[in-house]
Amino acid sequence: NMHGVDWEKVRASYEPLLPFVRHRADLTYVIGEMIGELSAGHTYVGGGDLPRKERIQTGLLGAVIQKDAASGYFRIEKILKGQNWDKAVRSPLTDIGVDARDGDYILAVDGKPTNRMKDIYESLVNTVGKQVRLKLNSKAEEAGSRETVVVPIADESPLYYYSWVQGNLEKVEKASGGRVGYIHVPDMGTGGLNEFVKYFYPQLRKQAVIVDVRGNGGGNVSPLLIERLRRESAMIGIARNTTPSFDPEYV
Repeated sequence: NMHGVDWEKVRASYEPLLPFVRHRADLTYVIGEMIGELSAGHTYVGGGDLPRKERIQTGLLGAVIQKDAASGYFRIEKILKGQNWDKAVRSPLTDIGVDARDGDYILAVDGKPTNRMKDIYESLVNTVGKQVRLKLNSKAEEAGSRETVVVPIADESPLYYYSWVQGNLEKVEKASGGRVGYIHVPDMGTGGLNEFVKYFYPQLRKQAVIVDVRGNGGGNVSPLLIERLRRESAMIGIARNTTPSFDPEYV
């Protein structure tokens, strides 16, 4: 029943905007605003004759890189850890055969000196998935430098997320003396379910577990997680001959 909204009236209210529509994106915006009048979730507008722009990706090295003020070269401050068996969390500078370390200076990219660059990423445009030669040295000088080949990635955010989760695991492990586990669930979809399973079972024998849902993107698998926590808690309680302490409301 359109949430009780007079839909014809809504149309009349937005119709005066039509003369100002000059692009399909403009029309999509107007329709989106109209849909907003319903105050209903999961309502969208998309598609149409929207021209697709060619996108040129910039290669990323999976590291914190900063320009050294003294030499002008760029320095690898920190290489982000990953799980290189998973393409989504591959850290290029940790690939097999790549000789790179924290603190190394990047002297050149494909033969182009980085001390002549304002931004090192200008040399990594359109290099995603392609081999790139880096000249590295522990010092900001040519003497003793070495070359290595790396294949840049398009997105470093999974590496930063992985590092954040691992940092939280270490904090909880240290603070609890190894008695408490930690799981971060990024969403309540397939990805979140996979992350839960990946971290839950290795920590099954912990005395307690922190389930972190900060930044959770939503979804519909939360009942599955609750049920799994409830069931495993009960099974552990039986094995230990104790009363399970799982409280879904507390979780």
